Amino acid sequence: MSLQLNKEQLKQIKQQLTDTQKESHLVIFKSVSPKSGGEIHMITNYGTFETLQKQRPELKMEIVRDIVPVTDSLAYWAVAQDTASHLQPNDPNAAEVALQVEQYTNDVLADNKLPQNK
Repeated sequence: MSLQLNKEQLKQIKQQLTDTQKESHLVIFKSVSPKSGGEIHMITNYGTFETLQKQRPELKMEIVRDIVPVTDSLAYWAVAQDTASHLQPNDPNAAEVALQVEQYTNDVLADNKLPQNK
């Protein structure tokens, strides 16, 4: 089940993201595991990034892109992320939605010329 947005929906979501960025901008941050040294890039708003840093001081986290540009990829990521946040743990679509979040995260990373998550 691939995410499908028509031009009007895409335009509307991008406008919502632009409006949201005025209140709390989105960032891309890199998190490095102290045990494995593995790293992952994630997208979140700045306030959530600060909270994560305080809650997980053992992880090395740094912002690699401040104020993420609003693109089609970011709009698709936002829809997939929103869908994932509303799923019940036993939802049969959970695995597929997780893959969509991963795919659109990588698309946003590519837009920002950052390494994709593996």
